[in-house]
Parts: sequence; C-alpha cells; structure tokens
Amino acid sequence: MSSAAPEPIRRPAGRKPWWNRAYARVEDLIAAQRRRYRWFDHLARAGGRYQRTQGDLMAAGVTYFAFLALFPVLLLAASIIGLVLAGNELLQQELFAAIRDTFPGTIGRTLVRQLRDAIDGAHFIGLIALAGFLYAGLRTMDKLRVGMERIWKGYVDEPDVLRDNAQDLLALVALGAVGLASLGLTGGVTQATSWVLDLVGVADQPGYEVLTRVLGIALAVAADTVVFLWLLRVVPSVSHPLRLLLPGALFGAAGIEVLKLIGGYYLSLINDSVTATAFGGAVGLLVWINLVARFAFFTASWTSTLRRIEAVSPPRLEGAPVAPPDAVPAPSRPR
Repeated sequence: MSSAAPEPIRRPAGRKPWWNRAYARVEDLIAAQRRRYRWFDHLARAGGRYQRTQGDLMAAGVTYFAFLALFPVLLLAASIIGLVLAGNELLQQELFAAIRDTFPGTIGRTLVRQLRDAIDGAHFIGLIALAGFLYAGLRTMDKLRVGMERIWKGYVDEPDVLRDNAQDLLALVALGAVGLASLGLTGGVTQATSWVLDLVGVADQPGYEVLTRVLGIALAVAADTVVFLWLLRVVPSVSHPLRLLLPGALFGAAGIEVLKLIGGYYLSLINDSVTATAFGGAVGLLVWINLVARFAFFTASWTSTLRRIEAVSPPRLEGAPVAPPDAVPAPSRPR
C-alpha cells in the first residue's frame, strides 16, 4: 500500500476561489448602491466612523454607569418622601392606619415599623444616595463626553480632572433640568389640552384624542431636539453653527421617540407575567439604556459625516485617540 501524500487541488492560473469572487461581487454591488443613493453612502460612512471610534465600547461605559445611577436615584426619591412625611405627623398616622387596614396582623405592624425607621433615617439615606448619584452621574457624563470627542475630533482633549468634573457636573444638572422640564411641559400641555376640550364639550368627539396624543409627541420631539443639539455641540466642544447641527438633532429626536415606542411595547408584553416583570424589567431597562447610548453616538457619527459639516471641519486624526493635535511631547530625559 502506497503512503504517498495526496496531491494538492490544482486551480487554473489566475482564477480566485469562489468565496473571493462572491465577496468582490457584493462589494461591487454595495459600491454601486452608494454611488446611486446619497443617503445610503452617508449611512455607510456614518457606520464606519461609529465603528472606528469604538462607539459600542463608549456606549457600554455609559450604560454601566447610567444603570448604576438608577439605584441611588430611587433611594434619593424615597428619602425625599421620608423627609416630607417626617414633617407631617397627621399624614404619617393616616399612612400607618392605611397600611394596618390593608395588611392586618404581624405583617402590617412590621411594615409600619420599617417605614417609621426609614422616615427617621431619611437624612442619612438621602446623603448616601446623593453621593452615589453624583459619582455614577459624573462617570456617565464623562463617558458620554469622551465618546463624543472621539467621534467629532478623532482624539480626546487633554485630561484635566478639575475642569472635566466641573463640566460634567454642569452637564448633569442641565440634562436633569431639561428632562424634568420636558416631562412637566409634555404632561402639563397634554392635561391643559384635555381640559380645554372638556370645557368646550368636544373631548368625546372622534379625532380629538389623537390630536392630544400628537401634540404630546410633538412637544417630546422638540425637547429631544434641544437635548441632541446640546449633545452634538456643547458636550464635544465643537463650534459648528446650530443650523448645521439641526438635521442631526432632528434625526436623533425622531429615533429616540421610536425607541420609546419600542420600550413601551416591550413593557406591555411583560406586564402580565410576574417572572418577566421581576427579571425582564431590569434586563429590558439595561438593554434600552444601551440602545439609547448607541443611538446617541451613532447620531453624532451621522451628523459629523454630513457633507455640509465635513466641508467646514478640519481633518480628523484617526491615529491620535488621546492627545490633541497641537500637544507638545514631553522632552526625553538625558541618560
């Protein structure tokens, strides 16, 4: 029996494997579509910048600290409620009586005792919650700022712990104020519209409920547009006029509203399941925060690759992710 090795497969000279030919055809097809459709070419360039600047990694950092900040926020809200109850003895007694009526026996007495302990320690819990929220919130804004700088400039500004934390604190306060104002404005205008419709007696007419809902969505889009203008201009410290950034802000606002609809649909699906509500709610919230962070960075990539933006932007430095282009290297020590 011969033990000679099998001869290698011989291909005609100059003929590439079939997978290389298929890949080349796909590349040619994509190139043809990019030449034909400008929006498709823009989307491809935006996706390329998002990947080269590690948008997913930046979004993961934002997601971790934003999710971590939710817990001190809940503790802070509970401590504020405790402080309100601590100054109103009558309200405390009514609440304790309602708990005893709802949960008679040992369970009711245990709940009342725990609630009274929480009210007594509201100041201490509030301080811990505030410290935790400031830490997680500042780290969230730091990751958001670093990601935006990488996308817009190709590098991260020279770090300065005092300046960076001061900027992040102002950004955190501004973002929280805009978010609260958005919720209050949307809810207030919607309630006012419903009140006016009830006053004139046309609230039950078909179509007016849709009008109220559309008005609420329009106000939410307006607030989201303001937030994205802030994200695209102030956070990365760029000097582009707002009129050039407005298309990107509108793109981001529309996408966020779509994500809100998807999140609401997801919550409606798990609402009837106890297990899904307990575990799927937290996981779903984590996934939703990550999607929002990824979309925010992709919106920055989409905006920064607009032709009108590229025409007035300086060349980006792809290979300098840490120091600005005018940074002077430190002199080497003599040996």
